[in-house]
Amino acid sequence: MLLNFFAGYVIFLFVASVHECAHAWTADRCGDPTARLQGRVTLDPRAHIDLIGTVLIPLSPLIFFLFGMGGFPGGFGFFGWAKPVPVNPGRFRNWRRDNIVVSFAGCASGFLIALAAALLLRALTRSFPGAGITGGVLAETLLRLGSVSIFLSLFNLVPIPPLDGYHILTDLLRVDPGKSAAFLRASGPWLILLVINTPFLSGILEAGFAAVWQGLFLPLAGIQL
Repeated sequence: MLLNFFAGYVIFLFVASVHECAHAWTADRCGDPTARLQGRVTLDPRAHIDLIGTVLIPLSPLIFFLFGMGGFPGGFGFFGWAKPVPVNPGRFRNWRRDNIVVSFAGCASGFLIALAAALLLRALTRSFPGAGITGGVLAETLLRLGSVSIFLSLFNLVPIPPLDGYHILTDLLRVDPGKSAAFLRASGPWLILLVINTPFLSGILEAGFAAVWQGLFLPLAGIQL
């Protein structure tokens, strides 16, 4: 059980590192080198660790496992976030458009990871029929990589700071985030905990995940339920 949990945590660190690296790389391409100069264009997880979002919350299910409670409240095995990439929109060529592009880049990277995992699984299932379900460590790792990538990408689209969905929404609606940013950024982690522990809100996340997982990932992987 613990080995399986830590294997999932390693996958989470990888996906989170790719997510933040994508933000940093995209920001640099859009004209803002701030993140690159701070060493954030890297897949090294040490550059992206956030004490709460990357360590305390993702590892908190251990407490529930130890007490026989079955996992984290809300039914999610892994969720969290990495240290936000610093961005200076004033350096973007088109600050509103580029801000949306940079915000979405992290989520897009997660969907691309899931796509790659699905295509690799498809190749595996074609070479070894049934491998998507019983293909051993490789198939299980790809399934879990796809699962974590999809869930974290959807999770990060929730419009709550410090998640990407908040920045995308405020830019699309042309809202001045400065009016509420201080309160929202301070309360963001608590709002996130509220989301995953509120049956209706967590149910929306679960429904979105199920739609992508069953409607896109598994068919692309060539796996039939």
